[in-house]
Amino acid sequence: MRSILVDTGPLVALFHARDRHHEAAKAILQSNPAALVSTWPVITEACHFLGQAGKRALLTFIRRGGLRLEGPTVDDVPQLDELLVRYEKMDFADATLVLAAEKTGISEIFTIDRRDFEAYRTRSGRRFRLLLA
Repeated sequence: MRSILVDTGPLVALFHARDRHHEAAKAILQSNPAALVSTWPVITEACHFLGQAGKRALLTFIRRGGLRLEGPTVDDVPQLDELLVRYEKMDFADATLVLAAEKTGISEIFTIDRRDFEAYRTRSGRRFRLLLA
């Protein structure tokens, strides 16, 4: 089964009905049978932007298998540091997604953040295919 990485923006949109990207994000997920993959830092960032009900709905979604979570581990710290140096304005959650792409081979990402993910590359120079909400 095909897998796609999921960034913070679509998660916030999915679990906050008044978000301006809510309907688009919902439509993309309903029409896309891919397995969803993200990282704990992305979940932390999403929870920062969600209200209590949204946080609980997101965690329920994860618990029910709607989203698989990848690392990072302490062994990934040097590579995360390398990414943060290479991309001066990259946030930590984005760095973990680029690292997850490198580790899993997943090159498609569900995001609202076109500008950043058009610029990011894996170590091998591979670009991301964007699935935009």
